[in-house]
Amino acid sequence: MADYKRMYTLLCKTIDDVIDPLAQIPAAKIYALHLQNALLQTEEIYISTTPYAEETSDAKIIQMKTDIAET
Repeated sequence: MADYKRMYTLLCKTIDDVIDPLAQIPAAKIYALHLQNALLQTEEIYISTTPYAEETSDAKIIQMKTDIAET
């Protein structure tokens, strides 16, 4: 099975490492901004879709949730 979390971590770390140096190149600044915006959007998606446990009123039950609005 593909390890998407590991792939996400590697890609985002690499992008984060090159954004600042790339932004120092005048002709590349706009591309650094695009990468930074994509990184922030990806982070938001990752955070809002990662399941987490939430206790219910019954201490024996833990409900798995995400921050995505249910439709």
